[in-house]
Amino acid sequence: MERNWLNRTRHIAVRVNESAFERLQAVADAEQKPLGEWCRDALIAVASRRQPSPVEFGLLAEMTATQAIVTHLLCILGRDGKLSTQKAQEIVDKAHDEKCQEALDLLTIAHKKGKRFRRTMPPTTSNQEECDE
Repeated sequence: MERNWLNRTRHIAVRVNESAFERLQAVADAEQKPLGEWCRDALIAVASRRQPSPVEFGLLAEMTATQAIVTHLLCILGRDGKLSTQKAQEIVDKAHDEKCQEALDLLTIAHKKGKRFRRTMPPTTSNQEECDE
């Protein structure tokens, strides 16, 4: 593999502790790359990524489903004081059916704003509307 060193004119340096260095070196060795090359490739890959990884998307989808389940269960319990097993299952099923679309909607909102995704999710409906269902 030919490397074009002439196009690489900028330098980035980082300091890590011994433990981190050993972990990074082990990953670079496993990929059969020099540590500096592996680090450069990893940094460029992270900077170039515009979409979440499958794991990130899956976690966001599960978080949206869990939030929907908890919100709806609490609203029903607060309003009626009781909850049937059938109603609880309906709430869980609905949340799981909608979780991927909700995760996509949240990612779209975050991307359009051009900012890093925040831990607080923008509401699609107000909490009062959710409780009034």
